[in-house]
Amino acid sequence: MAEARLTGAEVDKIVNLLTTWQGKLSWELLLRRMRPLLGRDFTRQGLDKQQSISIAFKQAKERTRIRAKKAPAGGDPDLPPELASALRRIDNLKAEVELLQAEKDRLLERFATWLYNARSRGISDYDLSQPLPPVDRDKSDGKREGKR
Repeated sequence: MAEARLTGAEVDKIVNLLTTWQGKLSWELLLRRMRPLLGRDFTRQGLDKQQSISIAFKQAKERTRIRAKKAPAGGDPDLPPELASALRRIDNLKAEVELLQAEKDRLLERFATWLYNARSRGISDYDLSQPLPPVDRDKSDGKREGKR
């Protein structure tokens, strides 16, 4: 049975795992690899609810399909190990860029929604752009011991 919700750090670990994934990918394989990484079990449904994990999984799945079509099963035996490592690094960085682009697009859509809703309720751009009030970290509801 799955435990409590995923933390932000756990989501980041899973997304990182997916952006560097090599080989066949399925939810079951991901869940098996996550168990030792995070020390607890999750369900596919629980992971798929997290939008960043869902996007990363779909992109990783697409990359594995493309790699399977491009490269032979054993890879290029004439390729020096340093070059093979560099190519894997490039693939991982491309995957990370794709993931960040998708996240940026998702956030821009959310911003457009918020802006529309704010304008439809009569909130001006000026009001929305006001800076946050300063935080008074010394202020508290009660008196601190030692300070009177």
